[in-house]
Amino acid sequence: MALSQHLHQSSRSHSPHSFDVADAVQRGELVLSLSTMLGCDYIFVSHKGIHELLESQRLATTIRELLDILETSPHQSMVVSADETANGELAFTRYDYKWENRQVSQVIATRVTHTDQADFMRMMFDCSTTC
Repeated sequence: MALSQHLHQSSRSHSPHSFDVADAVQRGELVLSLSTMLGCDYIFVSHKGIHELLESQRLATTIRELLDILETSPHQSMVVSADETANGELAFTRYDYKWENRQVSQVIATRVTHTDQADFMRMMFDCSTTC
């Protein structure tokens, strides 16, 4: 299903008080982009500052929604947030997760701080296509 169709269906099926990925994208709070390299889909979630959907108690649900919306394989996807800091720089956080019984479990958030890893993430992010 195309993202725009999913966003439209999501906005009709949820109350205005529900807070999910499709609604956040529709409101412009999150921007989703995708980059593929060697069979791995890098799903980038761009935002400014801390976002409720990326807090630890919500991460498993958020990742599941991302995988569903983008129709990507949980076994061949990596979710990365790209947080725009106050000075306009991007800070990347990688979310490693386990996929068990069609659900996301045990999410570990790791800030990308090593220069080579940050450069690689920046390159992948720059090559990504907005969904």
